[in-house]
Amino acid sequence: MTAPTAPVALITGAGGGIAKSIVSRLLGEGWRLELADLDPAQVEQALAELPPADRNRVRVHRLDVTDEDSCQRVAQDSAARSGGLDALINAAGIMIRRDANATTSGDWRRVLDVNLTGSFLMAKACYPALRASDRAAIVSVSSSHAVLAARGSVAYSVSKAGLSHLTRLLALEWAPDQIRVNAVAPTVVPSPMTADVLADPAYVDRKLAAIPLGRPIQPEHVAAATSYLLSPDSGSTTGQTLLLDGGESLA
Repeated sequence: MTAPTAPVALITGAGGGIAKSIVSRLLGEGWRLELADLDPAQVEQALAELPPADRNRVRVHRLDVTDEDSCQRVAQDSAARSGGLDALINAAGIMIRRDANATTSGDWRRVLDVNLTGSFLMAKACYPALRASDRAAIVSVSSSHAVLAARGSVAYSVSKAGLSHLTRLLALEWAPDQIRVNAVAPTVVPSPMTADVLADPAYVDRKLAAIPLGRPIQPEHVAAATSYLLSPDSGSTTGQTLLLDGGESLA
C-alpha cells in the first residue's frame, strides 16, 4: 500500500556523486527516501549537512547489489517501514578502465555483477511493492557508453548497454502492472568515479570538442531528468533510455 503522505523512493549507490544530486532534488520535491549503499557511513556523512526536516525523511541501509538476499532484505524493509514503494533508482555502479586485452575475467564479472545484475536483482526485489503503487517507476543510471563505443571501458560499456536493454525488457513485461521503467544515460559527469579523467585538461578539451553543445553535463542535469521520469508528466514514457550527452551521440 502506497504511503498517503509523500511518495517513497529507494535509491541504490546513494553515496555516489550523481546519486547525491538525485537525493537533493527529490528531497526538494517532498519525497521520502530509502538510501542504500555498500558504505552507509558515506551516505550518513552527506546527510549530516541536511536540515533536520529533510533528515527525518531519509533512512539509510547497507546494501550489496550483487547479493540477492541483501537486495530482498533492503527492498522488503524499505517497503514495510515506509508503507510501500513508489520508485526505484538504480544508481549503484562501478567502472574499471582497461581495454579489452587488459580486462581480466574477474574485472568483467565484477563490473557486470554491480552495474547490470545488481540492477536486475533490485528491480525484482522491489517489484511486489511497486506493483501496489499507483505511480510506480524505475529509473536506472546508464551511460552514453551504452550507445557509443569508447576505448578503455569494455566491461563498463557492455554493462550499460545491457542495462539499457534490460530497461526495455522490464518495461514491456511490467507494463500490465503499470510499472514504468526508464533509464538516464549521461556522458561524463563530474563525480568521484570520473575525477581522475576530468583532472586531465587535454581530456576535458577533447571531450568538450566532441559535444555539439560545447558544455559539460552536470549531476544536476541527471537529477532533473530522473525527476521527470518519476513524475506524472512522463506518465506515457516507458522503456526509454534518455541520453544526456549534449548531442555527443549525434556527431
